[in-house]
Amino acid sequence: MKIGMVSEFYYPQPGGISEHIRALSVELRLLGHEVVVLTSNIRGDIPERHPRVIRLGRSLPLRYNGSLSRISLGWQLGLRLEEVLHREHFDLLHIHNPLMPTLPLLTISKARCPLVGTFHSYYRRDLLTQLFRPQLNRLLGRLSARVPVSRSAQRAAMSLFPGEYRVIPNGVDFSFFAKIAGQSGNGSRRKNGRPLRILFVGAFVRRKGLPHMLDAFRQIRERRNDVELLVVGDGPDRARVRRNLPATIRNAVQFVGFVPRRQLAEYYATAHVFCAPSLGSESFGMVLLEAMAAGLPVVAFDIDGYRDVVKHGHDGLLVEQEDSRALAAGIEHFLDHPEERVRYGLRGQQKAKRFSWREVALQLEELYREVLGWPQQDRATADHTGTGVAPATEEVCAQVGERGVPASARTREESMPASLEA
Repeated sequence: MKIGMVSEFYYPQPGGISEHIRALSVELRLLGHEVVVLTSNIRGDIPERHPRVIRLGRSLPLRYNGSLSRISLGWQLGLRLEEVLHREHFDLLHIHNPLMPTLPLLTISKARCPLVGTFHSYYRRDLLTQLFRPQLNRLLGRLSARVPVSRSAQRAAMSLFPGEYRVIPNGVDFSFFAKIAGQSGNGSRRKNGRPLRILFVGAFVRRKGLPHMLDAFRQIRERRNDVELLVVGDGPDRARVRRNLPATIRNAVQFVGFVPRRQLAEYYATAHVFCAPSLGSESFGMVLLEAMAAGLPVVAFDIDGYRDVVKHGHDGLLVEQEDSRALAAGIEHFLDHPEERVRYGLRGQQKAKRFSWREVALQLEELYREVLGWPQQDRATADHTGTGVAPATEEVCAQVGERGVPASARTREESMPASLEA
């Protein structure tokens, strides 16, 4: 079948949605489908192994939902989109973040083929959404299937737009990150007396929580000097973050900006602990899966979307939200216990292996055929992981209820392993 992926976000704009579309498109092409990405014009280089891209209008940055978003503008943008849709003859259009202006909403209004929408974001009840809720609800009614990437994304979308949803999670290029990380394990990554390395990956926007990471690192450096922090990412808050960096840690923090995928994997491979201090509005946490695939133990704030990925006390630590002291304690637990880094890292790798992009693509292919009314194909031989298609989705759906009371509602002693209580 011929599939059109529609999104405001795609490379060279880095981020989870861009990587989701690229990786999913690669797998769908390997399954025999033609995939074309419809997105806006953004200057820059795009990675290798990507589908054909058609660019419409001009992309402008916009702050929204505690992050930096983008919208497409352009003279006769709607007419140009109609021409593309007429020329390409898509069997199906897959809209990413269907509530986002302008390309996703415009495509929903103009498409003449079946539509599938993936909800990547954690939508909140804000004034803008409430104001246009009736119109958005009518447009979403044109979707043949609504696909949130997690139960938290589903709950957020359903609270605003009730209806039937089917969770299909994000994936991870497990073999890519695991291969580069190697089989040595985190416990043996410290060589030649080099400092222990904490890794942060994310945009410099408020909801990613970088100031909390820097404050936790300051506390750690007050107690030890054998540790460094590597910050991967960039964003509109860059100047403020660097300006407010305490002098006591300035020489121990390295900012490297956005990096190519290969280099990012190498940073995962040389780190000892991964930290994700996001404050909320996260629907899933793809960077958590990447770190886990690389064998890294993860420490994160206990927020809704991250509970869909990390099982506290088993393959990561979830600490009280916006508590930099708890964040520092979680990180130091792994710095002080190499055997725990290995144990958590191996468990994380086993979980990440269940979220391969091949499994995600197979689930979506099944959904596409269902929407189109086409007969299902037997893809059992294509599932080379041996874990089946369903387990990742089942695990995402089950974990929310499995954890019960969140760590933020427990004491620090109840939230941490016994070896950390002292």
